[in-house]
Amino acid sequence: MPGSSNRPIITLLSDFGSLYPAEMKGAILSRTRDAVLVDISHHIPPQDIRAGAFALMVAARAFPEGTVHLAVVDPGVGTDRLSLVVESGGHLFVGPDNGLLIPAAGSLGSPRAWMIDPAFARDAAPTFHGRDVFAPAAAMLACGAKPQSFGPRVEPKTIDFGKAEVFNDGLETEVIYVDGFGNLILNAIEIPEGELVISGRRVRRVRTYAQAGYDEPLITIGSHGFAEIAVNGGSAKDLFGLAPGDRIVLERENCSE
Repeated sequence: MPGSSNRPIITLLSDFGSLYPAEMKGAILSRTRDAVLVDISHHIPPQDIRAGAFALMVAARAFPEGTVHLAVVDPGVGTDRLSLVVESGGHLFVGPDNGLLIPAAGSLGSPRAWMIDPAFARDAAPTFHGRDVFAPAAAMLACGAKPQSFGPRVEPKTIDFGKAEVFNDGLETEVIYVDGFGNLILNAIEIPEGELVISGRRVRRVRTYAQAGYDEPLITIGSHGFAEIAVNGGSAKDLFGLAPGDRIVLERENCSE
């Protein structure tokens, strides 16, 4: 399902850092030199499937139908975990069957998944399916291969970011991602009214970061549609000492007095 232009778009996301993404790109370009390669990120925290799934979900929806998304955060590389091609909302996703792909695919439509036949990986390095399995598959899809040509339909694994729990005096929520600014992305899509307190520290409810004073903690709805705790000019991660997976309670200020 190539893009509507003459040059197919392939995005890339991984936890590889430097060096290894270039090998994936080489594997793609050796099969389709006209592809437009767009890096989403190669700095997902190592082996953090949940962070990769969130980043892919946020980024994929910005691309046009026909885009192929190649995503690799793969602690199970070389094991019996499946390799997948997923179609949803006119987009195609390629990567491991560990939940990485499905939040993004589900945000675009109703995902359908096909297993990549193990024979496709017969000559692959057991530690680098990104280069030897997923990149060739992405190139083939960009050139018009059908998802069903790779293997049978399967039920893919997914990741659940959970839901915030609302109570009378506030909100219990979870950090699901920390961005490069140290902003804490929460699994909440609404922010309680009134002044809020986290661990005894007030956070200002604002529409934009600059509405808070310099070095002041704040909470807002980010461009991704989720609530986030930030510090204007600083790092909420450092200030609160929180990391993905941590549960926090947002209380209305008068309830903590």
